[in-house]
Amino acid sequence: MPPPLTLSLSTADLSRLRWAVSPAWELLASIRTLTRPARHVIHMPWLSEHRHDPLLAGPVTSAAYDLTAGPASHLPGFLAPTPLSPLTALDEELDEVRRTPADVVRRDLNAVFGDDLPATLAPMLQAPGRELETIVADLSRYWQRTLAPVWPRIRALLESDIHYRARSLTERGPAAMFADIHPDLAFDQATGTLRIARRRPALLDPHRPLEGRGLVLVPSAFAWPSLYFKTAEPWVPVIRYPVRGVGTLWEPPAGTADLAPALGATRARLLALLETPASTLELAHRTGLAQGGVSAHLHKLTQAGLIAPHRTGRIVLYSRTARGEALYR
Repeated sequence: MPPPLTLSLSTADLSRLRWAVSPAWELLASIRTLTRPARHVIHMPWLSEHRHDPLLAGPVTSAAYDLTAGPASHLPGFLAPTPLSPLTALDEELDEVRRTPADVVRRDLNAVFGDDLPATLAPMLQAPGRELETIVADLSRYWQRTLAPVWPRIRALLESDIHYRARSLTERGPAAMFADIHPDLAFDQATGTLRIARRRPALLDPHRPLEGRGLVLVPSAFAWPSLYFKTAEPWVPVIRYPVRGVGTLWEPPAGTADLAPALGATRARLLALLETPASTLELAHRTGLAQGGVSAHLHKLTQAGLIAPHRTGRIVLYSRTARGEALYR
């Protein structure tokens, strides 16, 4: 096995440690999941529905396919900008991809493909801006067909992970938090060094100081079971890791019929959805209710001791209490 990658995190880097959600990354990683289904059986319910998606077979979109489903070790860096907010929207990320400078596109294509650049991607070397417009449009259509319908479910799991990790960092410190994220991560607090075990040889220097640029941690459903990292400038360093509880992602939701007479149908449904922590806005999206109505119901459930709010940065996530969980046992 190659030597580990080591990242030097200064006090400034640790103070800038944060989490984010990246819809664009989930889009890209999901395409890789579709092209390598044997490695991702945990997503079989979703794979069974979408593995023959036109994006993976149509000649019109072959450039988007070749760009995203290339070498297994890494993607062109410009395709997955580091998200800087827990609330990053897909359109914002794709706009950033669309605005990638031509020299960065050419540099990243060369770094990933070298002399093996697929013929479909050759036009990107001559006219990166024009080609990115087409590829972003193809990726947007793919998202609408395959991920938009299930994004509320995925996002709820990602937000739950962020809540859990942030609390773990506060209560247990960075060494325990990193170790819990993935077995390939190990943080030495005495030296400020984060070791990342590598499964494949890397071409770049295995020791990289972050030099105060900070670090963004991105939970991902479709990254499972691997870690993905990017430290190259101009992006903020990022590690994408398998989200906690990914095995529950495609399970059917818990039933609410038995609780409806006691709580009312709406509150019973909200309590069922809080199997993983979620925000008021997320619950409004998932139920179709007005945000104010959801807030009122959550207030009543909180008063009853069935759920509790937890603040993570600017986001308040609600989760079941032990009393709320007991209703489902």
